[in-house]
Amino acid sequence: MEIPADARRLLDALAADPARAALLLDFDGTLAPIVSRPQDARLLDGARELIEALRDRLGVVAFISGRGLRDVRERVGVPGLAYAGNHGMEIQRVGEEPAVAEAVSAWRPALDEYAAGQAADPAAVPGVEIEDKGATLSVHWRNAPDPGAAHAWLEGPRAAAARDAGLAVTWGRMVMEVRPPTAIDKGTAARELVAAAGARAALHIGDDWTDADAWRELHAMRDAGELTTGGALAAVFDDAPPGLVARADARVDGPAGALAALAHLVRAVGSPDAGGR
Repeated sequence: MEIPADARRLLDALAADPARAALLLDFDGTLAPIVSRPQDARLLDGARELIEALRDRLGVVAFISGRGLRDVRERVGVPGLAYAGNHGMEIQRVGEEPAVAEAVSAWRPALDEYAAGQAADPAAVPGVEIEDKGATLSVHWRNAPDPGAAHAWLEGPRAAAARDAGLAVTWGRMVMEVRPPTAIDKGTAARELVAAAGARAALHIGDDWTDADAWRELHAMRDAGELTTGGALAAVFDDAPPGLVARADARVDGPAGALAALAHLVRAVGSPDAGGR
C-alpha cells in the first residue's frame, strides 16, 4: 500500500537519526483491527516482524494503549519494547518492572462500586459490557442491539454515576472509559517514555481521541525545543471521529496504512549497522 507524501516525510524525519528516535504505537484500531469482542483483537499479519526490526534499529519502540499493560504486552508479544497500559497509568520501560501510578490505587474501591452499580441498574441496556482493566474500566456498547439507546444510557445516567463517584469519564469509538481522576493520559505516558529513552525525535501512530493526547504532548515537546521532530500520524478511515484528523500531522488508511508506514520506516532506517541500537 502506498502512503501519502506527508506521512512519508514524518517517517523519514524519524529515520534521520534512528538511535535517538522513539516510535510510539497504539494497539486497537491502529495495528490490530477493531473487533466485536476486545479479547479477540490480534496484530495484523506481518506487524510483529516489522516491530522487531524497528526495535533493533530505533532508540525505543513503545506501545501506549488503553488496555491493561499485561494484556497489551502479551498481545504484542515482542520483547525489548516499552509499554504503557491503561492510558499511561501503568508504565514499563525497557528492561524494567511495570509500575502503577501511586494516585491510581486509592480509586480501586470506587471502580468496583461503579461496576456493581451498573450491573444492578434496572434500566441497563442489553449488550453493554464492562471490561475491567485493573486501573480503569472500559464500557463497550459495540455489541448492543440498539447502539443509540446504549450510548444515550451511558452518556446520561451511567456517566453521571461515574462523575458522582469522583471518577473521570472519557470517550472513544463505541467505548466509555471510567478512570481515576488523575492528570495521567497517553500524553503524559508519551512524554515519560520519550524522555526515558533520551530521544530527540518521536512519532506516535494512533486512531482515536485518546491518542490525540499523545499527539498534543509530542507537539508541545517539539515546540519547546525538547524534540527536533514530534510527529502525529492518524491511522484512520473516512469515518474517523470529526476533528480527529486535524489534530494529526498526516494520515494513513486504518491498520493497513499503519502497517505500510512501519514497512516504510524499516526501509528508511536500513540495517542496524546504519544507525540505531
